[in-house]
Amino acid sequence: MKYKPPKRLGNIFILIAISAVFLLPETAMATPWDSTSQQILAIFTGGLTRTIAIISVIACGIAAIAGKLSWDWAIKIIVGIVLIFGAASIVDYIIAGATA
Repeated sequence: MKYKPPKRLGNIFILIAISAVFLLPETAMATPWDSTSQQILAIFTGGLTRTIAIISVIACGIAAIAGKLSWDWAIKIIVGIVLIFGAASIVDYIIAGATA
């Protein structure tokens, strides 16, 4: 039989390797969370997402007018899109009000 190391040993090795990377000075002093969060924000508010949102609002309107989608659902979808694209402005407004 061939020897298979325990799976837990492999997981511990991976954890130690990842921890060692974070101890490097370049990685420890960097701000990876800022760039990652900015990339996520760019994904949600980027050009392609905006185009998809515009097409979905048009489709919701047409489906609601044709009776294939209830107006209740159409309004919920549009409010969701407004919240996604307006989230940054809403947070900026709250922060400005809290610091004033």
